[in-house]
Parts: sequence; C-alpha cells; structure tokens
Amino acid sequence: MESSRRRDTIQQNGFDNPKEREEIAKAVAAEEKHRQKEEAKRKELLESPLFQTMTTIKNVMDRFMIDPIIGLFVPAAGDIISGICALPFIYFSLFKVKSVRLTLACIFNTVVDLCIGMPPIIGDVLDLFHRSFKKNLDMIVGYVNNDQEAIRDARIRSLWVVPLLLVFVALLFIVYKVICNIIYYW
Repeated sequence: MESSRRRDTIQQNGFDNPKEREEIAKAVAAEEKHRQKEEAKRKELLESPLFQTMTTIKNVMDRFMIDPIIGLFVPAAGDIISGICALPFIYFSLFKVKSVRLTLACIFNTVVDLCIGMPPIIGDVLDLFHRSFKKNLDMIVGYVNNDQEAIRDARIRSLWVVPLLLVFVALLFIVYKVICNIIYYW
C-alpha cells in the first residue's frame, strides 16, 4: 500500500507519468499475447498426429531394436527401412517446425545411422547403440520447446551434413565396387 505522501511526491516530481504506465501495460499485454500464441503453437505441434507417428517410429525402431534386427536378417533392407522411417522426422522439422538447421541435423543423424549400419553384422551390432530416431525426436522436442542446448546441437550437426554425405556416397561406391567384383569373379 502506497502512502499518500509518497504518491504526492512522485506526482510533484514528475515520476508518475500515466502515459508511460499505459505504454508499459500495453507492452506487457502484447508480450503475454505473444507468449500464449507460442505456447499454443508448441502444444499443437507436440499433439499432432505426425508427432505421435514419430514417437511410435522411435519406439519401434530404437526401443524395440527393430532396425538392427531387420538389418541382421535382411542386410540391405534394414538400412532402406531405416531411411524411409526417417522421412517423417525430416518432413516435420522442415515443414512444421520450419527450421532448415533442424532438418539438416535430422538428415545428419539419419546418414550417420545408415553409415554405421551399412557393414554386414558389425554394422547391425553397432546399430544397437546408435539411436538416431531417439536423437532426432529429442532434438525436435528441444527445438520446439526452445531449449538452447538442443538448438546449439542442431546447429553443430547441420554443419557436418555435407562432409558426411560425401563420406556416405564414397561408402556406397565402395560397396558397389565390392559387390560388382564379387559378381564378376563368381
């Protein structure tokens, strides 16, 4: 509670400006409206059917280890299915979150997973420990929640996409040459 003497002193010395108070109130209201809008957008993204699909993919491929199991029994199919299952993450990050850096980071995680899983048997064992779908989902959730660590992680990973894609293409070429030589000399 403000005393009348204090209020009189503030008004006499010109510290109490009704216009200034009104501008401050407008700014606070605008900021609150912006915060509510961002919260509604965040909630909409995290409750969307596509996000639920990504959660299911993460659980099936990483938690229940379907990715390495498929790769163990059908060597190339595991990597192909893993790449196809990564498409919702890439779509969500590019068209729903609208972040190119996040999309590149998701592509990075997917390509790393494909490179790790490429060698037969050894790749499938290593695939048990590399959980690209979990990493992608965690990064997307962090990005949507404006987690600075997730944003920094996405920024760093996005810088490594081009060199990693070159390595991936080189690995594909080597695998192609090995398969061609096996077929030729068989």
